[in-house]
Order: sequence, then C-alpha cells, then structure tokens
Amino acid sequence: MGKGLGSGSDGSLLKLTREERREMLLLEERGELPTEIDRSTDLFFRFLLGRPSRTHLLLDLVNAIFETLGHPRVRRLELAETELAPEGWRRKHARLDLRAVDEHGRHLNIELQREGHEHFVPRCLYYWGKSYVRQLGAGRSYHDLRATVLISLLGFPLFPEERPGVWDFVLTNPVTRKVLTWDELLVYVELKKFRDGIDRIRERMKADPTHKLTDEERLAVWSGYMSNDGMGVSLMRTALSGDKVFEEVTAAEREYWGTPEYRYYQLRAQMDELDRRAIEETRIKKAEQRGMEQGMAQGMAQAKRETVRNLLRMGVDVRTAAEATGLPIEEIEGLR
Repeated sequence: MGKGLGSGSDGSLLKLTREERREMLLLEERGELPTEIDRSTDLFFRFLLGRPSRTHLLLDLVNAIFETLGHPRVRRLELAETELAPEGWRRKHARLDLRAVDEHGRHLNIELQREGHEHFVPRCLYYWGKSYVRQLGAGRSYHDLRATVLISLLGFPLFPEERPGVWDFVLTNPVTRKVLTWDELLVYVELKKFRDGIDRIRERMKADPTHKLTDEERLAVWSGYMSNDGMGVSLMRTALSGDKVFEEVTAAEREYWGTPEYRYYQLRAQMDELDRRAIEETRIKKAEQRGMEQGMAQGMAQAKRETVRNLLRMGVDVRTAAEATGLPIEEIEGLR
C-alpha cells in the first residue's frame, strides 16, 4: 500500500493525502483510472466481507468451505480486530485480512493470498500461532484457549499436481491418522481449480433455472468471483442474480467501483506490484550474471592450470610457466 494511502479495518475508509487526492482527481478527469475491477485486492476483500452489515456474506463463504470439507456449519460470526500486535519489543507485527469469532468461540482468520512464495506455509503457521497465543492475557489459564482456524484463499496452486481445490490440515499421527487436537485447523482453497465446477453449474442452470446450489457449488461460484474468472462473474450476475447473497455481492461491487478513491487505490496497488516484480527480476538477473561471471572465472582458472600442467610435462621451468599463465609460483609448485 502506498505511503499516505490507507483504510479502516473494514476497508470502508480511504485516507488520501492532499497530493494523492489531487493526483486522483487529475487521473479521473483524464479517464486514466482503472476501468476493470480486480476482486483479488485486499481492500475490496475487506470492503465486501469485512463490514458488520455484511457478515452474512462472509458466513455464506465460510459455510460453503466447511460443508465441502465435511465440517459442521457455523451459525454466527462476529468480526474481530485484524491487527495482531507483537507480544514483546522488536517482535514482528502482523495484520490479517479478516478475523471473526464464531458461536463456539473459535477464532477464524480469513486471508486472500494472490501469489505464492517459498515461505508461504511458514507464514501461515506464524499467523496461526500468533492468533492462538494472543488469546491468553495475564492471569488467564490454558482452559481459556479456543480453537484457531486459518482459512487461506489462494490465487495460485498450492498442490499443482493434485485435483482437489480445497484442503484442511490438523495435527495427526502419520501412521494411525489419529487427531491430536482440532484446536489447530489450516484450510486452503485453491480458487482457480474450480473452473470446471463453474462450467458444470452453468450447464445445470441452463437445464433447470430453479436449481438450488449445493455448498460445493457455492464455493465454486465464490472462487470464480474472487479470482476474477469471467465465467464465474457472469454466472453470478445472470443465472444466479436471484440468489440473495450473490445479488448483494454484486450490489456491493457496484458501490465499491463507483467510488474513485477505490479505483485510485487499485491503480496504486498495481503500480506497486509492477515495481516489486521489476525489483525482483533485477535481483534475479544480477544473481544470474554473478553466477555466469563466477563460472567463467572458474573455467579460465581451470584452463590456466591445465596449461601449466602441459608446460611442466614439456620440461618448462616453474618461473617461465608462471610468466606465461599469470598463476602464482606457489600454485604452480603445488601442481607440479
């Protein structure tokens, strides 16, 4: 997020500096603000699902995930603070996309992750652990701890060779598969793996417009929508326009995209992403160049050593071999 550009915990308020607002108005006047919404941004995610007035939308998504995995439905969700303050001086600060507490007191952390990286899973464990540990304040007992669920909606494949698009993990024995505890639950939804499911729903709705979606089908529609899948978005707006939840999702999107501040935020976020990728590509190229230079240097050194061995076999003295190749006399003595 750019400097000076921020939002409330539910994404309902953008704070622009005077310079940023002037730039936004100029871009709007020129028609240079984005015309296509990106539903995978953190701000839209919080705007859509992080407001108390739209908690029932988040509940619909969570239950679609839980039912698909065979977990009991959640009856009620209450939004919670997303800032996870550090437990000590110089400890890492963390901020989640969405946090909620269900009727059993379980803490649900819902994250939308656009891109993967090599430390993604350790990051998940860190966020889960931080949410679990922060429940206990001074004077409280372990009895007060409640289960913590981390739900990650992924814009990338976590298990590219596997067909399922939704996964859950708990602490189990690797041999007997006995569960140690349900207090740690990690859930991953690979959004783009539901494309085939969207196709099937579209065909089913054509054959029977009154068809009531199963929870797995609802998850497919949510996945297509959050990953900007054109067919998923179209399905939500047309065949499923009578669905109360999806109708409200579409209305919230219109409200969001009708505000120039949010379009300006998306533009800034896209520019930051391009800058980040450019920096990363530059680092990779420099590392590759260093590797090539090191390889060339090692190759030249090896060639010089072979030349010295050949000269020594021919009876050339050490000093002459050193002058011919530039290798130190001590190294040539070692080769001899």
